[in-house]
Amino acid sequence: MDTSLHATRAQQPPGTPAGAEQAHGFQRPALLVLPGWDDDGRAQYDALHRDLGADGWQCWRANLPDAQWPAAERAAVSREDTLRQALRDYQRLHAQVRPDGMGVLGFSYGGYMAALLAGMYPFDWLVLRSPAIYRDEDWSTPKDDLDKRALDAYRRQAHLPNTNRALAACAAFRGDVLLVHSERDQVVPGPVAESYAWAFGSARSLERHMLLGADHELSQAQWRQTYHRIVLDWLQRRRR
Repeated sequence: MDTSLHATRAQQPPGTPAGAEQAHGFQRPALLVLPGWDDDGRAQYDALHRDLGADGWQCWRANLPDAQWPAAERAAVSREDTLRQALRDYQRLHAQVRPDGMGVLGFSYGGYMAALLAGMYPFDWLVLRSPAIYRDEDWSTPKDDLDKRALDAYRRQAHLPNTNRALAACAAFRGDVLLVHSERDQVVPGPVAESYAWAFGSARSLERHMLLGADHELSQAQWRQTYHRIVLDWLQRRRR
């Protein structure tokens, strides 16, 4: 059963040509996946890698802090450190594949990093699931040392692109956007999704989905399956 609601704005064909198989002289489309801070969802990445790979995509999971990192190493990482690593992973994937279409997918903390990348490179497709948001202050402070109460209060308010660097980056993005949010997300509440949606005023297209009844982690299999199906369908339509 489909547990999502969705809305679409101004869908248009991507500017990058769909291309053909590599055998005919075209490179593959590529997708960089940016995991969340507490993300242990490698099974979800493996499923994306398998299903998109069968359709000719090259997928790469960025080396960002996640649940499998040693606690001491992760505790020292700041947003500045993470963005530098995301940039390295993006550049490495792009250089190795030289894709005819490039996408970035991010979840939670990885979604925040994906949003920042959207203001730095003119790639084609951006997928954000429950993207986090942070105050611009304390950019170089280790993430684990940020004031969690102040952060939670910040996320329960809507924000404009001129007040937040991630939202400003989204406002500069000109590609296609898929924004997915969980109905019962207590980590990244509704105002965050609305702030991101508002920021994409210059995007070529914006498609939104709400996963009904779902939590931040997508702890039930049906939610994970619905999300997986939404992403595959959207990316395949963008390619066509």
